Amino acid sequence: MSARYTLQQHPAFSEPLSKEDLYTLVARGSLARGEMCLDEDTGHMHTVGELVSGMRRPSASSGQARIARPAYREISPDTEIPEAVAAATEEEDEEEEIEEETLEEVENDDRDYSPSGEIILHHAHPSWFGYTKALILCLLLTVAGGLLFLIQFEYAIIALLCASSTLIAIGISRYSHDYIVTRERVELIWGIIGRSSKEARICDIRSIDVYESGIKGLLGLGTIDFSTAANAGIEVQFKDMRRAHVVKDLVRKLQRGVDPTDD
Repeated sequence: MSARYTLQQHPAFSEPLSKEDLYTLVARGSLARGEMCLDEDTGHMHTVGELVSGMRRPSASSGQARIARPAYREISPDTEIPEAVAAATEEEDEEEEIEEETLEEVENDDRDYSPSGEIILHHAHPSWFGYTKALILCLLLTVAGGLLFLIQFEYAIIALLCASSTLIAIGISRYSHDYIVTRERVELIWGIIGRSSKEARICDIRSIDVYESGIKGLLGLGTIDFSTAANAGIEVQFKDMRRAHVVKDLVRKLQRGVDPTDD
């Protein structure tokens, strides 16, 4: 027996649903990916986006995904179809066509989603050039290793190992920091084993400050500070990122209610 899920605080769908039902509701636009639902078997809570992610379109023969469908009505060829029935049939056919198109869009959707089911509009990491001092150290160690090959092979290997370790440390530090912008919030996520996060809702942001200075500014890097009305200080900071002003303009568009995907 397939797992059943109950939507939380959703008056339109109070009965337990299968994954196929949830998939179809998302495809129709009747249910958001961020809605919470309860697994009746395990008692665990999930978002709808987590459950339907990667699913294939339910087959017609499975009998699934027939939520709120009108019952089949047999009409003989000699029976005159009333105008109301004909209109309802045409409307149903149009709904099925729209649903099929929507299902194809869901299957071909290659956009990234946050853990809460929101579409990620911008995802970035700190730039490599944000680690200028460490990169210079790595370069010096590499040059030293090359010169030491002419003097002492063992010391050259040690210098090159140190350079490689420095470069790996830069990469780990960079990819352990994620800058995310969705329609609802800006979020900073950091950490390797344990992941921590700070976020601010788009509607709560009162000021956005962008700083570009020195060598990093010449390299096109900037720092964005997001402040909210609830906090006098900086709520979320995107440090050493490229196209800082582009991200600022994106957040301002979201605050005005402009859909950036329409551009």
